[in-house]
Amino acid sequence: MNEQSYSYEALQDQKQFYNSRFQAGYMQDFSGLFESCRFYAMQDILKQIKSSGFNPASILDYGCGEGRYLNLLKDFFPTSALHGCDISDEALTIAKNLYSSAQYTPMSDETVNLPDNSFDLIISIEVLEHVGDVAQSIREIGRLLKPQGMTILSTPCANKFSFEWWQNRLTGGLQPSFDGYGRFKTDEPGHLRRLCDRHLKSLCSDVGIDIYKIYHRAHLFETLAPKGRLFKRIPQACVGFGMLDWYLFKNFPNGSTMIALGKKR
Repeated sequence: MNEQSYSYEALQDQKQFYNSRFQAGYMQDFSGLFESCRFYAMQDILKQIKSSGFNPASILDYGCGEGRYLNLLKDFFPTSALHGCDISDEALTIAKNLYSSAQYTPMSDETVNLPDNSFDLIISIEVLEHVGDVAQSIREIGRLLKPQGMTILSTPCANKFSFEWWQNRLTGGLQPSFDGYGRFKTDEPGHLRRLCDRHLKSLCSDVGIDIYKIYHRAHLFETLAPKGRLFKRIPQACVGFGMLDWYLFKNFPNGSTMIALGKKR
């Protein structure tokens, strides 16, 4: 098992840490199993939201990185004004070149220099585990979200009894984190914490966001898929096998990752 602790540089100087990472090609490969499965799960959720009649005029991708989800948002909501923000100037430069139709704002730590109540929909995909102050990030999302606006928050999950939780529990891999939430030893060094469902619900409730649904993904099949010889030769078959976690188990109470849907009061 790959054992590591979090990076102190990621905690002390996030802008420098992530600028260096993006300069070195961080997150350029979007074809891997876990990224592909996450993308298709998000596609499923956006389809669900659109079918409910929700049509946001303005959307923010909080922690957009190189902007990989902006095109997906545009596909589902072609008339929406898209906005991305990130701590990394390098990431925003890449995003501007790839997705020039969106607007971009650099972040200062967890904050964004934009007015209150600016967006109908805010997504944040695998960001909350990276930020220095997760409570401040949630406060900022709550501040920027319009009343009755929606949010989609994806982050690694620490709920007990998932396949990944057992991997770490049985090998002494449940680590403390500097802010008390804890993390897994198998997490990459930029992951400063793992939240449980109850943590995310509480943080959101404190800023007026009610989490009304949490899905869980990456249970077992995503772990087994890379080990099969056939799947190594046929990547799409590997992704299809991995997506069984989502189709069969997304309503289970645990998983390696959670995707939470919330609405601002």
